[in-house]
Amino acid sequence: MSTVKIIPLGGFDKIGMNMTLIECGDSIVAVDCGMSFPPTNMPGISSSIPDVSYLKENADRFKGIVLTHGHEDHIGAIPYIIRELPVPIYGTPLTITLVEDKLRDFGIKGIKTRAIQAGKTIVVGEFKVEFIKTNHSIPDSVMLAVHTSEGVIVDTGDFKFDMSPIIGDKADMQRLSALGAKGVLAVLSDSTNAMIKGMSKSEMDVYQQLDWFFNFYNKNRLIITTFASNMERIQQILNLGKKYNKKVAMEGEVMLRVFSAARKLGYMDIPEGVLIDAEDVGNYSDEELVYLITGNHGESVQSISRIASGEHPGIRVKRDDVVLFSSVAMQGDEVEFNRTLNMLEEHGAIVEFGDIHATGHACAGELKLLYSLLQPKFVIPAHGEYRYRREAKKVACSIGIPAGDVLMVRNGDVIELTADSCKVTGRLSLEEVLIDGYEKSSVAHAILEERQKLSESGIVVVEVCIDKKSGRYASGVNVTSKGFVELESSPALKNSIQEAALSELSRFINQGVRDDRAGNGVSKAVRELILQETGKDPIVVALLTEVML
Repeated sequence: MSTVKIIPLGGFDKIGMNMTLIECGDSIVAVDCGMSFPPTNMPGISSSIPDVSYLKENADRFKGIVLTHGHEDHIGAIPYIIRELPVPIYGTPLTITLVEDKLRDFGIKGIKTRAIQAGKTIVVGEFKVEFIKTNHSIPDSVMLAVHTSEGVIVDTGDFKFDMSPIIGDKADMQRLSALGAKGVLAVLSDSTNAMIKGMSKSEMDVYQQLDWFFNFYNKNRLIITTFASNMERIQQILNLGKKYNKKVAMEGEVMLRVFSAARKLGYMDIPEGVLIDAEDVGNYSDEELVYLITGNHGESVQSISRIASGEHPGIRVKRDDVVLFSSVAMQGDEVEFNRTLNMLEEHGAIVEFGDIHATGHACAGELKLLYSLLQPKFVIPAHGEYRYRREAKKVACSIGIPAGDVLMVRNGDVIELTADSCKVTGRLSLEEVLIDGYEKSSVAHAILEERQKLSESGIVVVEVCIDKKSGRYASGVNVTSKGFVELESSPALKNSIQEAALSELSRFINQGVRDDRAGNGVSKAVRELILQETGKDPIVVALLTEVML
């Protein structure tokens, strides 16, 4: 009997880029296929995706991608890998609708997709995969119970236990308990909020607080910012719009796309006369209006920041506008978030946070409940930085799971499981794949390094014309720069660059060399001079042009 392997390709060192392989015999299945959002020191890079080299090497055994939900950090990488690895994709109806939209955007055809309802079980290769209803900040989220030859492996995806959800049913804790009674081999569990004690807040609690704000500011224009895919929050705002005779205009491409998909599937209940097109807001008074705005997934601040700075084409902040933040600043957005708050208040807006956001991730109390229901032999904390996963380990140990049976793994670790053991036995070498802006293509790390250098020290261009017949100089040395220093105000430095370029070029010409070696030599000499004189290290480009005189 073959051992079962779990290989995380992403999601075990930071939030995002979730993708985990489960392997047995001649079958490999991927749980999720997401992207992440890079740090701000990567110019031009819009996202990063997992390294799927191992899957390419084992393409004959790769049987499919099974998805837990429709957030970008769980489905966003699919268009970038599916052409080379055209396997079937399985997920709940909303998730599959969003994936199909993505494939159309990228012009990808011929990929088999299949919508699976929560509570159903499918066969993918050697595995039975069961879809178990859970709660998260997007409808149709599920946990996956993967039935293998060695036992059941549960991947929670992103989850919480909401006892009063706005859309859909509560998580199927009865099924989780039944699985636990029969025996669960291992659980890969969402660790995002493991450092927060107790249970996460219900969306119904958010509704009550939003209701208070709608009532208190009934005579003001409202601008509400939330995450793009949080359909429960949007449903609440539409319901309150009906209650307080408000008109709701929605702004944000991703939000409108998810809203449209959820509406077609019957997940949204749209009160009559509440929802209006953004271009129709001029037909209503300010006190009648609610703007519901968002950025792309992972962009909690950008949309309201554009409004605050006056860059939004359709919305201008007015005195006594009320801005409700029904979201939180994403990690890395804190500086922009504070700048936005200042600009809003300078315009005379009233900014409110109150208690109008609920996380979509389980806190420590819910993790304790999860482990108690499943009673797993082994726990593998997933989805988050090391310290989040470390706290999830503490939670698991607090209910009696031995510390040695809770594995702290990294992306690329090869974990082998039998009915009685779970250990790391190897490691894949992974390289994060960077996506170049909205080009829908990957970019080499060398190009990124050049961009970083350009942003730090600029570029210097050295131009010389050479007589093709005689090899003599046909011009002086022209030196220009961008993002470096103003050379016209630094004549001594400019003269030094010209002298260094001529000296090095003369050395090559005297040796009869006029090809790329001469240009590279001039670039190196000028670069070394600039570093010595200024401490800066710009990109230096030498253009040697042969002319006929």
